Amino acid sequence: AITIRKKAGENDLLFGSVTTAEIEKELADKGFTVEKKKIHLDEPIKRLGEFIARIKLFQGVEAAVQISVLKEDEEEAQA
Repeated sequence: AITIRKKAGENDLLFGSVTTAEIEKELADKGFTVEKKKIHLDEPIKRLGEFIARIKLFQGVEAAVQISVLKEDEEEAQA
């Protein structure tokens, strides 16, 4: 499972969306090397919440990663 913090506005909608590149970076930070082109989202992540990304490891072999999208704190953004 990974956590991504993003800026969000009203109704928990993100300014932009979570990209496969961001997911790739978070996985790399945890020691997993996954190319972003192997990460598949059923739909773009544009709000706060819990989501599942599918990672195609080999033909016919997939893994699932739980993604928690949380609101970025103003203090963290300035750090």
